[in-house]
Amino acid sequence: MVESKRQLWKERFEEQSNSEMTIDAWCSQNQISKHTFYYWKQRIRKDKMDRVEENTASPLFAKLEMPATAAERITEAGLIIRWRGFELILSDQRDISLATQFIRQLSQS
Repeated sequence: MVESKRQLWKERFEEQSNSEMTIDAWCSQNQISKHTFYYWKQRIRKDKMDRVEENTASPLFAKLEMPATAAERITEAGLIIRWRGFELILSDQRDISLATQFIRQLSQS
């Protein structure tokens, strides 16, 4: 993707977010179709995910340990993902690629 186009759309997304207008209203005011708005939002999100995966040399599998009691849980989690009664707790920023893979797998099931 051309960097100038990516930057333009990032600015548009920020402008829409800061406007406190709905996406429908903002797109109408700026003469941009909702389809185009969502297309670029998805494309930029996918590009970000692809770059994270390319720059990550982490394994596809990780050891999961279940705490014996609730008191043993990590209290300073950087990210907690809860899904159907399960929790994925990431306390180290390097584990973000694991979260990316986890979310991708959930979205495909």
